[in-house]
Amino acid sequence: MYSSWRVVVFLGLVILCHSRRAKACNGGYEMIVHSIENCAGEGQIVTIDPKSTVTLMEDCKVKSKATARTLGFKTAMMDVTITKNGLPVLKETVDICANLEEANENKEAAEIITMFGVPDHCPVAASEIRTDESQTYSLEKYKQHLLVAQGRSIIDVLVKHDKGESCFKIDMEVTSPNLIG
Repeated sequence: MYSSWRVVVFLGLVILCHSRRAKACNGGYEMIVHSIENCAGEGQIVTIDPKSTVTLMEDCKVKSKATARTLGFKTAMMDVTITKNGLPVLKETVDICANLEEANENKEAAEIITMFGVPDHCPVAASEIRTDESQTYSLEKYKQHLLVAQGRSIIDVLVKHDKGESCFKIDMEVTSPNLIG
């Protein structure tokens, strides 16, 4: 079972790190983000710059250059559905504000929140969050999960805020290394 803060952290990494193709650690896995769509229309509460990038380096560290903007909010209830290779693998509702509070007590989550400059509590003021490639986060302890992550995934995220909605549709793929010479 996924813990809710891990879903928030995972989505934060994916959403803030828009990439077309990134060479991965652990023998050549690749992560390909085919698309990220801001899908709540005009007035979306949180948006991601489509020119944002991520690099997954061979030493299993990730670095990003990304921009996300928020109009500010007091509440954020997220419905997330992950479909892998056409089959639903996760459907969960997460209170983002409650999870931000809990994440402060979790060293790993706090490190990611700090790296990406994500607010650590609600309410969240209107702001722009930028990351630069000088900061890295190690994915070393997750590299054994790349085989399980292999395949095409569609991640649908709908966040209902007190002032409106945010919506993201992420189409990504993890491909395995060519093991035959």
